[in-house]
This record gives sequence, C-alpha cells and structure tokens, in this order.
Amino acid sequence: MEVELPRPDDPAMTFDEVSMERSKNFVKALQELKNLRPQLYSAAEYCEKSYLHNEQKQMVLDNLKDYAVRALVNAVDHLGTVAYKLTDLLEQQTLEVSTIELKASSLNQKLLTCQTYTDKEGIRQQQLLAFIPRHHKHYILPNSVSKKVHFSPQLQTDPRQNYLHAKSRLQPSGIVFLSRQELFYVSCFLHCCDIIS
Repeated sequence: MEVELPRPDDPAMTFDEVSMERSKNFVKALQELKNLRPQLYSAAEYCEKSYLHNEQKQMVLDNLKDYAVRALVNAVDHLGTVAYKLTDLLEQQTLEVSTIELKASSLNQKLLTCQTYTDKEGIRQQQLLAFIPRHHKHYILPNSVSKKVHFSPQLQTDPRQNYLHAKSRLQPSGIVFLSRQELFYVSCFLHCCDIIS
C-alpha cells in the first residue's frame, strides 16, 4: 500500500481542509487494515479445503506458505501506514494546540498592554481634573480690619514687600487670599524677620 502524503503547501487548501484530509486518510488506512481480517479468514478456509480435497498436498502447502508470507507483509505494510498517518495526525493536532496557545498568549499580552495603558491614562486624566486651588492658604486678620500695619524702615528695604501689600486681596470677611508667589514672598519675609530678631 502506498503512503499518501498530504499536500499542506497546496495554496487551494486551508488549514482546516488539510486537517480534515489527514483525518480522512487515517480513517481510510484503519478501515483497510480492518478489511484484511475477513480476507485472511476466507483465504485460510480456501487453503484448508484445497489441502483436504487435493492430492498434491505439498504444492498446496507451498502456495499456502507463499500466500501467508505475502499476507503478513501486506498486514505489516498496512500497520506501518496506519502508524504513519496516526503520527501525522497527532503532530498536526499538536501544532494546532501550540498555535492556539501562542494566540492566547499574544491576546493575553495585548490585554495586559491595554490594561496598563488604560490605568496610566486614567491616572493622567485624574491628575488633570484634580482641583488645583489658586490660593493655597488663607489668613484671618485681627478683628480690626481697618488697622494699618506699620513696618520699621529697616525692614522695608525689599521692594517685593510693597508689591506684596499691593497685590494681597483683603476680603470683607477679614480673610486674605494669597497666590503661590505671594505666599512664597510672605514665607521668605517671615523667615527673614525670624533671622533678624
């Protein structure tokens, strides 16, 4: 019996068609092996009848030996074909499983990449939407808002202090709101006052 090789490089056949063709070839080879059994039984019956009813028993015996050897070689050939086609089918299915595992791994990697991007983008957007106050701290002035603050001439040598007084916004509630820059100047001024005194 000839071993039929599948044609995986045939451009007209898809991967599923090649798989189906290999499965059919295996089933066909297995069926041919099963068909040998009734043929061998009928040949054995024929040889038995010929041996019993023929006077040339030696010739019948020699023919039986030749037939048995050919039948045995044919059965071994069929077994080899079935084994080859089964191995081919298993290799093809192993390849399919490996391909599916690779696709699943690739899909998993893509999902992890998307999840990482989504997390980073979400954090970035939350940081952009976070309320950034224009004024960091507020200070409550003493009860009398109309009091004037007097500075000694030695301490008013910095021109930024005049800028600070002009820019500070006094609210009717007695709360002064300062910008970041103003807050920086105030902290520097207070720090300098601590150093001087």
